Amino acid sequence: MRFIGVISRFFMERGARNKSYDDLLTRLEADAARTGQRFQAAVDTPANRRQAAHIIGIERWAQRRLRTLLGEPLVMDEYDGYAPSLDMTAAQLADAFRQTRADTLTLTRTLKERGIPITQTAKHNDMDQVTVGGWLVYIAGHGGIEARRLK
Repeated sequence: MRFIGVISRFFMERGARNKSYDDLLTRLEADAARTGQRFQAAVDTPANRRQAAHIIGIERWAQRRLRTLLGEPLVMDEYDGYAPSLDMTAAQLADAFRQTRADTLTLTRTLKERGIPITQTAKHNDMDQVTVGGWLVYIAGHGGIEARRLK
């Protein structure tokens, strides 16, 4: 594991400490509102489409890793295969973000309903094993931080 992975995992897990599924659902919903506004306000440029596709791709990739806790096989891949097409317009990417976050919220509720402990881990490429809580902090944090680059 790379040093940056160790540091990143520390902050993700720290952000999830003592949090419940409900706490993290609230955080994901709040981030969806803020990030969704940034997507909506973004000008339709190649740079913004690349950034939007990156945000969406990372979240979809993270969902895939969390679904391993529901029995899907682990596939050691990168996020880019989950990113939407750069041919999509900024408006279409904003819709794709809203749907992707709705899917994350549904997945989070499913994990909770199935009794998957928030401390259960799933594999991350650079951070090794990350708890469900850490993954959810990662999703919300990544989307919020990266959306600041949308102009």
